[in-house]
Amino acid sequence: MAEMKVVYMAVSELVPYENNPRNNEKAVEAVANSIREFGFKNPIIVDRQKVIVSGHTRRLAALKLGLDQVPVVYADDLTEDQIKAFRLADNRVAEMAAWDEDLLKEEMAKAVDFEFGDYGFDQKDLDEIVKKDVNIKTHKCPRCGMEWTAREV
Repeated sequence: MAEMKVVYMAVSELVPYENNPRNNEKAVEAVANSIREFGFKNPIIVDRQKVIVSGHTRRLAALKLGLDQVPVVYADDLTEDQIKAFRLADNRVAEMAAWDEDLLKEEMAKAVDFEFGDYGFDQKDLDEIVKKDVNIKTHKCPRCGMEWTAREV
């Protein structure tokens, strides 16, 4: 296994892969918020010609934030065929993971100072986590049809 070396490169030198099959636009704001809050902790991976292998969304977030340089790793130990496969595999394997909702609730409860909506959790996700945690149910009045939420006892 080759040693990974992180270098800094001007964002303007990065070349987006022209056939990138991922639509990254929805994730840019959340990734930018993450970089702003936590720093640039996940480098962009490029090939020998500085074409992005993995990290198109991080590049767009860096542009949104006005960053001049970003951390980069060259995938110069991979063949062209491996790079093509890695581009797809890197994105696909992340989609296969699932949350352990009990552990997720515990971890979110420990990080009370953060607005998780800024990092890609939508309000529906957050509402579901909270409802499950305190046993909140939606009720409907049989006479007027008005709905409200309340904790079950």
